[in-house]
Amino acid sequence: MKEFGHHRNPFTLTSSLMPKYTRKQIRQRIYHGPLGDREKNYIIELAQKHRMSKVINWKHVICDLERQFDKHYSQNQIKNYWYANQRYILSYRNMHLSKPLFDDEQYQNYSPLLPTMEPTSHEPKFNKPYKMQPL
Repeated sequence: MKEFGHHRNPFTLTSSLMPKYTRKQIRQRIYHGPLGDREKNYIIELAQKHRMSKVINWKHVICDLERQFDKHYSQNQIKNYWYANQRYILSYRNMHLSKPLFDDEQYQNYSPLLPTMEPTSHEPKFNKPYKMQPL
C-alpha cells in the first residue's frame, strides 16, 4: 500500500495484484463490526432527515454517521439495516390490525384473534391389545 500511495486509488492497484479480492474488500477504513444501538437509532434519524420523497441520499447518511461515531460503515450494511427495519415495522403493523380492512357485512363480526381449540378426550382404540404388554 505504501508504494502505491501516490496513485489516485491505491486500492484498485492492490486489488489487481491480488485478484482474489476486490478493492472494497481491501479497504481498511471500513468498520466490519455490527451496528450498535446508538448507531441504529442515529441511522433511523438521519435517513428520515435526508429523505427526499422516497429516495434517501445514503452518502450524506454515511458521512454524518462517520463524523458522529468515528466509524466508517459500508453503504450496504447501513442500507441492509434500514430496509430490514422498515420490513419489520410493516409486518408488525399488519400483524396487529385492530379491525379488518373490509367493510362487507360478513366481516363485521371478525375477531382479530385466532380461535383456540378445545381439548377433547377420547378413548384409544387398539387393533391388537394382546401385543401391548407392559415391561
